[in-house]
Amino acid sequence: MKKIYLCSFLLALGFASALAGGLVTNTNHTASFLRNPARMASLELDAVYYNPAGVAFLKKGFHIGLNNQSAFQNRDITATIQNNTFVPPSAMENRKYEGKIASPVIPSVQFAYVSDRWSISSHFGVPGGGGKLDYDNGLPMFDVMVRQMIFGNVYSALVGGGAPQATAAAQAYQMAGAADVSSIFSGQTFLFGWQVGGSYKLTDNLSAYAGARFLMAKAKYEGGVTYAVSGTENSMNLLTEHSGLGFAPIVGLDYKLKRLNLAVKYEFGSKVEMENSTSSFPTQFNDVPSLARFKDGVKSQMSQPGLLTAGAAYDLTSALKMSAGMHYYFDKNTDYNGLEKEINSNTVEYLLGAEYALCQKLTLSAGAQFTNYDVTDNYNSNTGFMISSYSLGGGLKYSPTNNLDLNLGVLWTNFDDYAKTANYNGIGMLEQYERTNIVAGIGAAWSF
Repeated sequence: MKKIYLCSFLLALGFASALAGGLVTNTNHTASFLRNPARMASLELDAVYYNPAGVAFLKKGFHIGLNNQSAFQNRDITATIQNNTFVPPSAMENRKYEGKIASPVIPSVQFAYVSDRWSISSHFGVPGGGGKLDYDNGLPMFDVMVRQMIFGNVYSALVGGGAPQATAAAQAYQMAGAADVSSIFSGQTFLFGWQVGGSYKLTDNLSAYAGARFLMAKAKYEGGVTYAVSGTENSMNLLTEHSGLGFAPIVGLDYKLKRLNLAVKYEFGSKVEMENSTSSFPTQFNDVPSLARFKDGVKSQMSQPGLLTAGAAYDLTSALKMSAGMHYYFDKNTDYNGLEKEINSNTVEYLLGAEYALCQKLTLSAGAQFTNYDVTDNYNSNTGFMISSYSLGGGLKYSPTNNLDLNLGVLWTNFDDYAKTANYNGIGMLEQYERTNIVAGIGAAWSF
């Protein structure tokens, strides 16, 4: 029974690492995005990331941008155990497990040099992960499976001592519910990206871009369970870290008329192979096949999907600009350690935005993003669940001089309701997943 439990525990950690680079690809790299997410046809400095071909239409000279975002998220799970023969339902009824992510510092840097027909640009940011997820009171899967393990241990001991099977089962059932079980879980993932490339004006209205992003991934996962039966305390722990490198070519086009700008960009998928550095792994499970992937030195994937973006921006008046865009992620063609089989269709996002210049120095903006995930119940788990959502952003740009822009933005996300009945070795568990998210950012862009 202990083997069953720990296998599931480690499998959950594997799911978390796979999720760190796939369906949570980060596109919020600047405060400008937070105040108006429809940046795919931007002709400001953030075009270095969102519309790199459009950099060719920026003002001649050097441009440098610095941004920081602070993100705060809750990922809560409410669990209710279903009727079974191992654990009393009263042991876990509407029990809430709170997961928190606090990332006060998520930096990004943009650079561009623009000449008559050609330009070079560079971007550094965090295109995946970017925070630490803490479940201080553990996860429901740990709780129920430890209790099932307790049932098995007590039952075997009683039957081995000569107790009738029915008596042993009744007593083991009671002790599994009364046991003091506590667990913790934390996962931290960062995918750093450095993008370099150049754009060229093919005509006065059309420019093209070619570049690449270099990726460096770092992840760390810790988990532990402590349980006490009849005053005897036991614990199980795991600590693993892994890292890897990747590379993704990027191409783009931008077509600019007087009041209309159209842009398209394609980022090729990148294979990021991770290698474990595991410092805590129980030796008694070395021969369990399903645990082999978590041993020291074993490799797995944290790949990034191919991404197609398209956008349009139109100046309705000299003061009012409207924008729209789309993100299309090729998730089904990406290696997520087998989880890609649980994706029904590729992820799509639609974005809308508006900016209004109150005066020459102050611009107000707002926008929305609609994200549609289409995954099976088997994809979502305690340690990672992707839920469709919509986001609302707003903020301002203040330009104290002709060469300096200051951006402030806030983006709030509302997630759909989601519930599933999980199965842990024959024990059904109704799980309700909830997410809340808010991000605030500040940025500055200089031209000289």
